[in-house]
Amino acid sequence: MMGTNKESKMKKVLCVAMAAFMAAAVVQAEETTEEIGDIGVGYQGFFIGGDLINNLAIRFAPKPYGGQIEIGQVSLDADGGGDIDLFMLKGKGYYKLIERENSDFYVGASLGYIMLEQSGNEVDGFSIAPLMGVEYKLQGLPELGLNFEVSYEIADLDAEGTDVTLNGIGVCAGMSYYF
Repeated sequence: MMGTNKESKMKKVLCVAMAAFMAAAVVQAEETTEEIGDIGVGYQGFFIGGDLINNLAIRFAPKPYGGQIEIGQVSLDADGGGDIDLFMLKGKGYYKLIERENSDFYVGASLGYIMLEQSGNEVDGFSIAPLMGVEYKLQGLPELGLNFEVSYEIADLDAEGTDVTLNGIGVCAGMSYYF
């Protein structure tokens, strides 16, 4: 479990990052033109190993290119007792393959930084994942986007000089409010 000093620093970093994301989205929303595309702020939930990692997301809707930046932190229960604190920062790139009136089908890839800490032991590394997803915008409420993604995550973590590779299918669901 994280020490109180380290935990308070992490919370401060998350608060500053969230404020920066919100400010950037508001400024960008005022300058948005049709060429830039829609920019939204919202939530992205990442399901892994039966747990949900909640992320703040800034989304750039695919037109035909787009992307997303996610930042999140969660405490997970370990099988042997105690908690595992996880921090994730992830960037995604999208390319829209199919466009319908209220939905888009896209493919892409993500690159992320992961940090895990349990009982004072810290493990960090990177993840990469090809992905495909769908975004649906509600008729009559086009500024609200709901998305669903499936990816194959490949994470390479460094645990005190030992490389650990984690592979598996990841599922994300989220919603964004577009400006």
